[in-house]
Amino acid sequence: MSRATTLPGRRTFRTDGRRKPAVLAVSAAVALMVLYAALASLFPAGIDISPAVGSMDVPAGQQLHVSASWLRGSINSVQVKEIPLDPAGASTGAKQIEGHMENGVFVTPSGPLQFKSDTRYEVSVSASLLQFTLTGPHHRQVTERATFQTITTPAPLFSQETQVVPAGEPIVVEFNTPISSFSYHIDPDLKTTSSIDGKNPTKAYINLGGDYQQGQKYDLTITAATGKDGIQLKQPYTQKIATTDPLKVEFVPGDGESGVSQGERPTLTFSENIRNPDDAQKLVSVDPATPGAWDWVAPNRLEFKPAQEFSQAAKITIHLKGGQDALRGVSGSFLREDVQSSFTVLTEKVIDVNLAEQRVRAYDNGQLIKTIICSSGSKATPSLTGTYAIYAKSPAVDMSGPGYFAPHVPWVLMFNGDYTIHGNYWATRFGVPTSHGCVGLPVPDAQWLFNWTPIGTIVKIHY
Repeated sequence: MSRATTLPGRRTFRTDGRRKPAVLAVSAAVALMVLYAALASLFPAGIDISPAVGSMDVPAGQQLHVSASWLRGSINSVQVKEIPLDPAGASTGAKQIEGHMENGVFVTPSGPLQFKSDTRYEVSVSASLLQFTLTGPHHRQVTERATFQTITTPAPLFSQETQVVPAGEPIVVEFNTPISSFSYHIDPDLKTTSSIDGKNPTKAYINLGGDYQQGQKYDLTITAATGKDGIQLKQPYTQKIATTDPLKVEFVPGDGESGVSQGERPTLTFSENIRNPDDAQKLVSVDPATPGAWDWVAPNRLEFKPAQEFSQAAKITIHLKGGQDALRGVSGSFLREDVQSSFTVLTEKVIDVNLAEQRVRAYDNGQLIKTIICSSGSKATPSLTGTYAIYAKSPAVDMSGPGYFAPHVPWVLMFNGDYTIHGNYWATRFGVPTSHGCVGLPVPDAQWLFNWTPIGTIVKIHY
């Protein structure tokens, strides 16, 4: 028996043969883990679905393919839901497709499923997959879902509402998918041009050009369109089209109105809000020219603020230009033509007719200007009493009635229907009621009063 000798400064170790099996076991486990990792890498567990999940332009007629990874599992079941879509992409219903897998293809009772255009498909696949883990291979039950959509047939996205087209703007036709060409018809017929948006080919334009007229209605029919892969429009689509109604304006005071206050602020109220209000200064005018300013007191209401009160009895005319280059409503509407409105300012002049005295007195701002003798209506045909306003004047009028005819009656001031103040060339004397109801004056006095009296002058007749 030999003895081991220990050398100075060194240690010696003795190998125990009992440790060898443990080392071998660890090595085998490591090797197995490496093998499982390699197998998992080379043969990943999973389900393959074609078309790919999320596809949006799957060609019509393509089939559904489903498979599990090679050597790593099997397909248990496949469920397919078919959802037709309208041109806007909204669901119009849904149905479950009966079928099963044969050689990786989903087959219905009538044969392999072939996809329809304009349809969304929802696929649910149940499978048993083999997975490699540290404890060995195991089968795991999994379910995967996929949604995809077939190619979209081109169609215009028309609505039930009429599309209103402002002047200078085109008809806009939006399609549900990019198009390369389209055809259309408009009834009644119009000369138009068309184009497709170069940056957004889902949008097309139809220009009415010089044929544009307000207040018109048309039927626009898209008769053809070509989308991706040459797919064609299935059927014609029709949209109601209308041009804007003409812009309207209401004048206050109204046209022909008399007795308007000297401090009046004329206003123009439009049928809709105005989109270019700053142009009003060059499009609206007052005649005679009157210092003042136009001010928008509301989006559709324009008011003139004169720098000082209007003159008594002045006739004021408001002119407003029309046409496409004038004021435009928010809808694009415009006045078809130039318009104007006139009013007469109230006068401080008053004609006072005293039937008891048979006298006519002319007052201006409360001051007596002239007194004239008259001949008013007789007892059989008395003159009216009350307060009126001169609404019209005429240098001469033929007058007639039961039992009389008076041609060329001069200097006629009309205040109530046929009742007037006028020159009386046939009277033998004045100061006595002898007329058929009018107030007759000596001709020279009637001429003076005629020239002195503006439209709107108040007439007061009393006893």
